[in-house]
Amino acid sequence: MENVTLSSKQQARVEIISRVESGRLSKQEAAQLLGVSRRQVDNILRRFREEGVRSVVHGNTGRTPVHKTRPETVETILRLAGEGGPYHDLSVPHLRLYLAREHGISITRPTLDRLLRTHGVRLTRRRRRTIPRKRRQRSPAEGMLVLIDASPHAWLEDRGPRLTLIGAVDNATGKVLYLSFQLTENLHGYLRLLRSLLLEHGLPIALYHDRHTIFRSPKEATVEDQLDGRAPRSQFGLVLDLLGIESIAAHSPQAKGRIERLWGILQDRLVKELRLAGITTLEEANAFLTEFIRRHNAEFAIPPADPNPAWTQLERGMDLDYYLSERQTRVVRPDHTISWMGDCIQLLHLRGHAVRPGAKVTVHRTIDDTVLVYHGKTRLPYKTLDSGPAKAHAASKPQVVKQIPPRDRQKRRRQCAWLHSGVG
Repeated sequence: MENVTLSSKQQARVEIISRVESGRLSKQEAAQLLGVSRRQVDNILRRFREEGVRSVVHGNTGRTPVHKTRPETVETILRLAGEGGPYHDLSVPHLRLYLAREHGISITRPTLDRLLRTHGVRLTRRRRRTIPRKRRQRSPAEGMLVLIDASPHAWLEDRGPRLTLIGAVDNATGKVLYLSFQLTENLHGYLRLLRSLLLEHGLPIALYHDRHTIFRSPKEATVEDQLDGRAPRSQFGLVLDLLGIESIAAHSPQAKGRIERLWGILQDRLVKELRLAGITTLEEANAFLTEFIRRHNAEFAIPPADPNPAWTQLERGMDLDYYLSERQTRVVRPDHTISWMGDCIQLLHLRGHAVRPGAKVTVHRTIDDTVLVYHGKTRLPYKTLDSGPAKAHAASKPQVVKQIPPRDRQKRRRQCAWLHSGVG
């Protein structure tokens, strides 16, 4: 006779069925107690008469589940994700992607998380208390609002220099529109970002950013600015004004939480992927970003509520160098020259366009450090004049400070006192 071990729930089920068989309990009452229909009670009774107590034991009891993770697969995962393994500090979702892409191991996220915790490879983290904030609604269409920011971080860990990652995220879809490594956060980095957006997508309606001086000028408004109703603008702010892009400054990091959360993801995932790829230089890191952005958007980007994008296409033949550059104003001298960064620039004649002495021109330094001169939006030809031998000799000749004898200094003081006394 076979011994059958029953759980407390199964024992209670046998007791109910036995009472129905002996007539001490009706089938309707048994159906309510067992949580089944009246018809199912008949099937349970039939199986109980045929198989006895074993009928209440599920048929899969004691069998190995068909979807159970194979022992050799578990061993591989623990070797890769355990201490000393290449994926020892990857998060569970990131580890799952790497196992599928690099090793062909398909495993669900809950199963992988449970497996790692069971073997002590991952510990439960306590969540920090957060201040409740109101969630910002997404823009309905792509291109309505683009968030831009920079994140200085040890992206290459100790394998290379400390870099700054500049990025742009679409508010409607969460899609990463641009990422680029550079040494520091500066104006030309954001101009490159803007140029990429214009060429690949078009003009966005608004840019959302922090209150860095690159975006907002710290200068006080002059009397002329106040009379004209203008606020001091940074170089990047002038570019946005010329392009007709609205500039919105956030009052806190939480206000631009979508791109701040992106930095959290990238400082976790991208750092580890750069390490696994063996990347050690700025150039290699930038080349790696193209494929990384594609994979990131495939996993995290969502479709917009409005499928019609809000990007404005550029005009044909638009001179981007005029807009995407650092500019300074100069006044044309009587000999049609201007001074810029210690150089003398001779403006050349342009057919059909005359520039008179006293006129204002702007000198533009582009992203690739090319110097251009504009009168309005017209680009002017020019040449840089040599300093000349006399000027070079004067610059190289040491300055001699003439010493005034003490007696002459006293005489000069008396003369100055007499001149400022108002006498005579």
